[in-house]
Amino acid sequence: MHLERLDPECRYAYLSPSELLSRLAQKPVLYLPIGSLEWHNEHLPLGTDTFHAMELAMRLCLDLGGVVLPAFWWNTGQCHDHVSTYHMPETYYRQTLKNVCCGLAPIPAKLLVLINGHGGDYQRETPAILAAELNGGGFPMRVVAADPYDLGTSSSCRIDHADTGETSFSLELIPQLVRMERQIGPDLYSGKKPFAVKPATREGGRELWRAYFADAREVIDRELKKVQPNTDKPRR
Repeated sequence: MHLERLDPECRYAYLSPSELLSRLAQKPVLYLPIGSLEWHNEHLPLGTDTFHAMELAMRLCLDLGGVVLPAFWWNTGQCHDHVSTYHMPETYYRQTLKNVCCGLAPIPAKLLVLINGHGGDYQRETPAILAAELNGGGFPMRVVAADPYDLGTSSSCRIDHADTGETSFSLELIPQLVRMERQIGPDLYSGKKPFAVKPATREGGRELWRAYFADAREVIDRELKKVQPNTDKPRR
């Protein structure tokens, strides 16, 4: 197992209680990566969506401050139905994720950022719906969605499913897990062979990352000012 700590360390599970409180005193923001375990052809891992959400959360956190929570791996949506694809029924999914968020209530944070990496329609809708419910229901933090499917729209690279867009994003975010040398077959859902239009490139993924980061930072800054209006500090 690889349990090395980072420098600086910002992952909730790796912090001591005093380190957690110290980081949140500096920037009272929690990031919750939300993803999936799903078929992503042979060149991408089953955890692609979650790994994307985790990496986005880490990059935002290391730049803006705060703490990254353990990821929520358990997805809904069956568009790529396969023995390797985990599926939680929709009747349970939204309430389960809401319960996870509600359990965070005692933590002294001001903002909870939900970062979803899975493209299923129901799952994509859920963070914004949960944010509205929690913000209107006495939850002690403000909740906001920062979804890469909705942000970063100035980028010409957009996320698809294990095709040019998502593979390009993976080449930027998780290059060590991409295996382009493998035999890549047609998509389970559409039946189309990936990369028919253009090849995946890290440059495309980096364009999307930069566009997403700019938009996500703006959302986080705006929402944090609603609950902590007088804390403009120079960035680290």
